[in-house]
Parts: sequence; C-alpha cells; structure tokens
Amino acid sequence: MMTTELSGLQVEPFGPLDELYAAVRRCAPQVAMTRARVSEEYGIPKLGTVGVLELRLHVSYRGRQARRIRWDGEADAYVWASGPDYGRQLPADPEQAALRVGRALGAPVSPAPSKG
Repeated sequence: MMTTELSGLQVEPFGPLDELYAAVRRCAPQVAMTRARVSEEYGIPKLGTVGVLELRLHVSYRGRQARRIRWDGEADAYVWASGPDYGRQLPADPEQAALRVGRALGAPVSPAPSKG
C-alpha cells in the first residue's frame, strides 16, 4: 500500500479495506473492527522466509473469536485471512462483502438501501 508523507505525518490513501470497514459499520454496526498491520511470512526460494507487514481488517462479534480479512489485489476481492473460512473469497463489492461478514459472525445485519 502506498503512503505519502505530509508535514512529517504518514498518510495512507483510502483503500479497499477502508471501504469494507465503512460498509460493515453501516450494515452490521455491532461488529467490532480494527485495522492493523500483521506480520505475514512468505517462503521465497533461495532467500528463505521473509516477513512482511500486511494490512488486515480484524472483525469480531460478542464472544466469537476475532477473524481477519485482507484485500487480494490480484483477484480484486476480499479474502478471509483467518478463521474457519480461511482463504475463501468474499464479494469484491464492499456492501455485499459486509453483509457476508456480519452473517458469518452471527451479527444482526441491515442490507444497504437500494440505489435508484
């Protein structure tokens, strides 16, 4: 993710995980969420294991275990990065993905009003 520096502050542009965060706030406001960078390790031939900080959206509801979601830029879709659905894609549309996230966590959801 690209960052820019503005008067000594690092600012990240609004991205796909921010869109999902806002969509979950609208349709499942009781879901607890945080954006955080987590260490991901990758095996690279001839170099070994390399650690990289990747942005994830952490979501949870009530006593259920927190789960992570990431944006897969190659597939242009959200993907579960932990939990029982690990590796499964969510819809690329943030509103549709937010409904699926809320339902997967067992939170009450309200579909977004239709446009038109």
